[in-house]
Amino acid sequence: MKEKPSLLRRLLRGLGTLALALVIITAVDIYRWPDSRGLQALPLVTTDGTPLDLQHTERPVFLYFWATWCGICRHTTPQIAALQARGYPVVSVALHSGSEAAVAAYLAQHGWSLPVINDADGRLAAAFGIVATPTVAIVENGQIRLATSGWSSSWGLRLRYAMLPLVRAVRGD
Repeated sequence: MKEKPSLLRRLLRGLGTLALALVIITAVDIYRWPDSRGLQALPLVTTDGTPLDLQHTERPVFLYFWATWCGICRHTTPQIAALQARGYPVVSVALHSGSEAAVAAYLAQHGWSLPVINDADGRLAAAFGIVATPTVAIVENGQIRLATSGWSSSWGLRLRYAMLPLVRAVRGD
C-alpha cells in the first residue's frame, strides 16, 4: 500500500507551485512591459482637451490602455473605474476604438467616467510598445514603475500601487 505524502510535503509542493506561477506571471509581465520613452514621444491630450504631463506627477498615475473591441477590457474597466472612485489618479488610452464621439458613447453606455486619450491610429500604443490589451502601467515622474497586461482586479492593482516604495528601494530610486 502506497503512503500518502505528509502534510508538510504537500504544503511545500503547493508553495513551490505558487512560486513557479508567480515567476511565470512576472516573466510574462516583463515581456509585455511598456516603454517609458512613449511618455516623451507624443503629446498626451485627453478627449476634453486637457493636456497631460506624466513627466512631473504629484502621485503615481494608473495609465490604462484598453479598446472598445477588447472583451477582457469590459471586465477590467470597472476595476479601473473603482480605483478612480477611491481617489487614485487614472488616465485611460482607448486604442483603435474609433472617433472621440464613439469612445465617449461607449464609456457612457457602460456608465464609466474616465479621463481618456483617444489613440485612434495606434501611434501612442506603438510608442509605448503595447502588445496586449488591456495593459495597466503605473507611471511616476515619467517612468513606468510597474505594469501588467490582461485582467486585473482593483485590489491587485491597489497592491501593486502600495508596492511602489519597495520597487523604488530595489531599483535605487
